[in-house]
Amino acid sequence: MNIRDIAKKAGVSSATVSRVINESGYVKEETKQKVLAAIEETNFVPNAIARSLSINDSSSIGVIVPDIANEFFSSIISGMGEMASGSQYNIVLYDTGEMLEREHQCLQFAERQRLSGLLITPVSELDMETRDKLVQFEDKGIPVVLVDRNIKNSNFDGVFVENVEAAYKGVEALIGAGHKKIAIIKGPSSSMPGKDRFKGYKAALQDHGIKLNKEYVVSGDFKIMKAYEQTRVLLELPDPPTAIFASNNQTSLGVLKYLTEHKLKLGRDISIVGFDQIESLKIIDYKLSTIERDAKRQGYEAMSMLIDKLSRKESKSTGEKMYVPYQVVLRGSETIK
Repeated sequence: MNIRDIAKKAGVSSATVSRVINESGYVKEETKQKVLAAIEETNFVPNAIARSLSINDSSSIGVIVPDIANEFFSSIISGMGEMASGSQYNIVLYDTGEMLEREHQCLQFAERQRLSGLLITPVSELDMETRDKLVQFEDKGIPVVLVDRNIKNSNFDGVFVENVEAAYKGVEALIGAGHKKIAIIKGPSSSMPGKDRFKGYKAALQDHGIKLNKEYVVSGDFKIMKAYEQTRVLLELPDPPTAIFASNNQTSLGVLKYLTEHKLKLGRDISIVGFDQIESLKIIDYKLSTIERDAKRQGYEAMSMLIDKLSRKESKSTGEKMYVPYQVVLRGSETIK
């Protein structure tokens, strides 16, 4: 049994059957029902899928994240899975690799999957193509919840952390340890966490009477190798910083990679506070000071918010924002020895 057989049974073209199955292009409702009936009768696809094509419902929730290899996002996904395991829903996972083009492709794939709902950590807060596509999802009855990153000029529900405040506290810990020459390896300026953590950095310096040195501000991409290169730039300055604020866990790893390769010691040659914990360093009792939050809980709460919307049959966002708590955990890498 194939598409041509379905088309013959329903009295339509193969192209029409394909449009019905993939929900691409216009098909009259009467014709669509004929195709669905032929699919149901012949078991061309499992009955549950055929019914979902008819009633626009499924048991799948899409999850789009920018870097599944990053332990922060793998913990978020773990929390989502834990919450979903007690429900009727399963997860369809997409990884954008922090690339907008791939994010747009993932959204196209997700649209064809006929999902019940969508959880997404967008690559950029500024991308209107993603924003408009998410609005279309909600217009079609598919609720959306943002995870960790917001989108500018939108009203989507989401679960976040107070990035400005948390970064402020992290930089303040470095100031409290006696540092005045504090650098930052920023996240992408198109990312709300990257932008907000830079705001927190600047505010902490200003409030403590430390002039911003533009040489100490370098751009990263939330990935290891860029942070490695920017650490080299900072430490080769004629007047290098005595401390670095790393804007996410991958950035911290890039800094540590450079220090290890160049036989530099934390707390002696350079001090660091990083944003987000690195579990593998905890296992070996590596004394890195970090701003920590429960990523697994963040994923759990995001999935809970989405399933609650589905239970109430509400697809449109109301601007509901939940913030998970954070803490600054000082282990000694912020100090000068």
